[in-house]
Amino acid sequence: MPAGMELFPAADDTAWELIKDVIESSDYYALIIGGRYGSLDEAGIGYTEKEYDHATSLKKPVIPLLHKEPDNLPRDKTETDGALWEKLNAFRAKVEKRHTCVYWTTVDDLRAQVIIGVTSAIKRTPAVGWVRASEVPTEATLQEALALRKRVSELEAQIEAAKTAPPPEANTLTQGEDQFEISCSFTATQRKSPYSSSGYKGTFHLSWNDIFASVAPSMINESRQWNLRWAIQKFFEKRAKEQFEKNSKLTDAALKEFKFEDEVFDTCIVQFRALGLIKENKKARSVKDTDTYWTLTPYGDYLMVNLRALRREQPEEKEVPTEFSEDTDDDAPEA
Repeated sequence: MPAGMELFPAADDTAWELIKDVIESSDYYALIIGGRYGSLDEAGIGYTEKEYDHATSLKKPVIPLLHKEPDNLPRDKTETDGALWEKLNAFRAKVEKRHTCVYWTTVDDLRAQVIIGVTSAIKRTPAVGWVRASEVPTEATLQEALALRKRVSELEAQIEAAKTAPPPEANTLTQGEDQFEISCSFTATQRKSPYSSSGYKGTFHLSWNDIFASVAPSMINESRQWNLRWAIQKFFEKRAKEQFEKNSKLTDAALKEFKFEDEVFDTCIVQFRALGLIKENKKARSVKDTDTYWTLTPYGDYLMVNLRALRREQPEEKEVPTEFSEDTDDDAPEA
């Protein structure tokens, strides 16, 4: 929004105060010097130069536009008084010393240079600019904006907290240190003569935290479903062997060929998903790749770190008695 100084003739002190207010409220000061120095104040300084000095004292960005050849201007467009001509040249010299000036010769040239100069100044030194009264926020609008900002912050905090917490419906599911009963069959081969082998069936218990902590690292990036099932199976074999070897009847036997129902692996995957610990990775893949991939959720990653990070004092593990019986069925595994 241009505020032309030619619209405010500085005839007295009151007018000059108005001009100063306009300059102070402006973001940029465009100075156009042609062939006239202009009217003088009581001190003998031209009002245009006085305005310029006030703008520079306020450190306003100045856009200096000087006529390239003031000597060639028509007589009615230039100063005829020698003293004023000298003041004009001195003013031009002061401006040229302080700024990189732009020169013009025609009205069209000046129009183009004003547009270029203002655009360049806005890019170099962005300013507030004018704001319409209808766009100024009211007190009620500001209060509403503050309330909304506070609400956004609260919701963002809730989202962050939800990332490290189980879903609400998980309260109804077994989890944490709750025990999961696992059935299996295995073969026990005596290490001493007569090296006989027998098939057994048994059950043992593991906590959901124990199971998840064992396989979670394989899903830090992602894991194919069959890889995840394999990891669960190997962990079950390890723990089953550790628990059944404690039985006095199997102390001198080598335990192997552990077998589990497929359902037990599916149950583990479904439970992890229901607890909000894992999710299917939907990353785009080739058309031929039809496998299912699993990855940790933020909550799953949080729980994994808490379960697997080394601590100074390890809590004692709660042992649950194991049960087994010799498998006399015809389809019992052989040594």
